[in-house]
Amino acid sequence: MSIESLVFDETSRLNSKLIDLSMESQKVIANNMANAETPNYTRLRLDFRKQLANAIQTGDIEQVSDLQPKIEEDTTNAPGNDGNNVVLPEEMNDMMQNSVFYNLATQAFKTRISILKSAIK
Repeated sequence: MSIESLVFDETSRLNSKLIDLSMESQKVIANNMANAETPNYTRLRLDFRKQLANAIQTGDIEQVSDLQPKIEEDTTNAPGNDGNNVVLPEEMNDMMQNSVFYNLATQAFKTRISILKSAIK
């Protein structure tokens, strides 16, 4: 077994993909917050959680690696008088949840690297 196969296995690819998804989600949330006062702006969201849950449930890690999130308009909130449907407290909540998700993924990656370093020593 080579070092490369230990470092770049399915778990590492999954962690990497989760970190990428979290960073993309952060960009979408920041864009929503930046446009909170833009007339007729419709909130956007990055949809990957359903696809991720399905991939994990079926145990198909390759499906996770190939996951392509979609940026979609979110019309769940009614637009205000200016036609904008961004609710800042909800965006802040989404940002905090995404931050926790990112921190968990990066911590898992760091722990894995630590274990590999210890095994090498």
